[in-house]
Amino acid sequence: MLRRSRTNRRRGVVLLAVLIVVVVLSLAAYQYSEWITAEYQAADAYSRTAQAKALAQSGVNYVAATLANPQQVSDTLNGNPWNNPQAFQNVLVRDYGNGRQGVFTIVALGSPDDPNFMAQPYQFGVVDEAGKINVNALLALDGGKGDLANQILMALPNMTDDVANSILDWLDPDDTPRTDGAEEEYYASLSPPYHCKNGPIDSLEELLLVKGVTPQLLYGNDRNRNGVLDPDEDDGSGQVDLGWSAYLTVFSREPNTDVNGNPRIYLNDPDIDTLAENLTTVLGSQDMANYIVAYRLYGEAQPAAGGAAGGAAAPAPTTTTFTPLSGKDADDVNTQLQTARSQPTQQTPKPIKSIYDLIGSSVSVTIGTGPTARKVTMPNPLNDPGQMQTLLPLILDETTTTQNTDLTPRINVNTASQTVLQALATALQNNTPEAASATSGTQTAPAPAASPVTLDDTDIQTILSTRPDPTSDQTPDPIFQTPAWLLTNASLTPAKVKAIAPYITARSQVYRFQSIGYFQGGGPVGPVSRIEAVIDANNGRPRIIYERDLGTLGPGFDVTQFTGQ
Repeated sequence: MLRRSRTNRRRGVVLLAVLIVVVVLSLAAYQYSEWITAEYQAADAYSRTAQAKALAQSGVNYVAATLANPQQVSDTLNGNPWNNPQAFQNVLVRDYGNGRQGVFTIVALGSPDDPNFMAQPYQFGVVDEAGKINVNALLALDGGKGDLANQILMALPNMTDDVANSILDWLDPDDTPRTDGAEEEYYASLSPPYHCKNGPIDSLEELLLVKGVTPQLLYGNDRNRNGVLDPDEDDGSGQVDLGWSAYLTVFSREPNTDVNGNPRIYLNDPDIDTLAENLTTVLGSQDMANYIVAYRLYGEAQPAAGGAAGGAAAPAPTTTTFTPLSGKDADDVNTQLQTARSQPTQQTPKPIKSIYDLIGSSVSVTIGTGPTARKVTMPNPLNDPGQMQTLLPLILDETTTTQNTDLTPRINVNTASQTVLQALATALQNNTPEAASATSGTQTAPAPAASPVTLDDTDIQTILSTRPDPTSDQTPDPIFQTPAWLLTNASLTPAKVKAIAPYITARSQVYRFQSIGYFQGGGPVGPVSRIEAVIDANNGRPRIIYERDLGTLGPGFDVTQFTGQ
């Protein structure tokens, strides 16, 4: 009987081994493919995230370049950077093909004072930092005492006296704490300890180091900075709250230049002859230039007995039609002014403390000497409403009473919220000489019966209703480039405008916004990047002075509302 070979009996084992090897190799290849796919997806996601961040960064640079160019502001933005979807929504950066585009949108949170804030919490544009209260400028408002600063802070929602004084202690250079405030000794006792700044702060977030300041007070319940009350942010009020960040800043800046960035004419220049020539050139009015020169040379004419002194609040201008001097009076005054200009050592020119002192004033020029001397009263062009409409904006824009390169940052009356304007008005009301003497206990005589000269609620409503509408697509009237419109358009009295003049401006130069970079078309939106930035237009040389990646707070906005996807 024949026997089968052992070799023949083992052929099935080899086939099984081959099959096992094939299966193992297939599984390894599949696993490797899965790993490679995952790596590809991770690399693609990282690349798209980096692209989205680059798109957002493009938005920051776009805003800086646009707002630093007056021609772009006029043409591209039509003078309206506050809410301009045509310029700031879905701006194309790159077309990736297949319908896929990289874009950015610029948004800015609205003001909580706006009745429509809950319905429309953001606009496609920027926020004016000059419309807020500059924390670093507070102590300069009253020469470092802090009384006015305290009143301004106390007018903010949820502010308490101890927190207000702690903020001022953090800013002032000394180590003496104010009432319920905090200085170095308090901060050194904390764990961990740190120093009191005793100087200007670098960002609004730095206030969180101050005794009593909490994230809730500074930023409200809007934790992701989108102006919307998200479900996890409702603190029971049912209202979105932006905290003090809606009213405070550290970035506003006001250079002492005209609207074109040129240095202003110094009204108190000791060289009267040069002053006269410069004024004639920029104002285009020899009569106005002569009046200012005469005011410097001879001072304001003394009022009649019982009238207001020259240093008092500016009187209401007499509504008269301006009639220039003529005949012998004109010849004699011109000769007298020319003589005085050419002999500056003969008399010391009088300083102009406030441009608003010129309104309602009069100047008398003495002609001749001895018994034949006579006085000629020069007509004031600013006492003619028509002349004031033209000349006052020029004077406010082209001239200055200080030689400082930069002015103490003031509040832009064109963009400030009602809360900010009310805070300023309340502080001035509480810090008049009458109020100060009454509260200090040093009053030895009854306070004057006249009401303090400051804004009231009616004035504030008039300002809010008269100034340009930020949602309008019409270019604002040039009259709003200076605070002259408070007199000519809002009909505030010169006394009130003069009282608030050291604290207000009509200039914008520093802007805050969020730039959102994302993709549209060709599939899902994908990653979204969000950057908050503050830029200084800096007279055509823009600077990015603050930038923060808000990616850790989430996308914040549903970008499909921007794209329509």
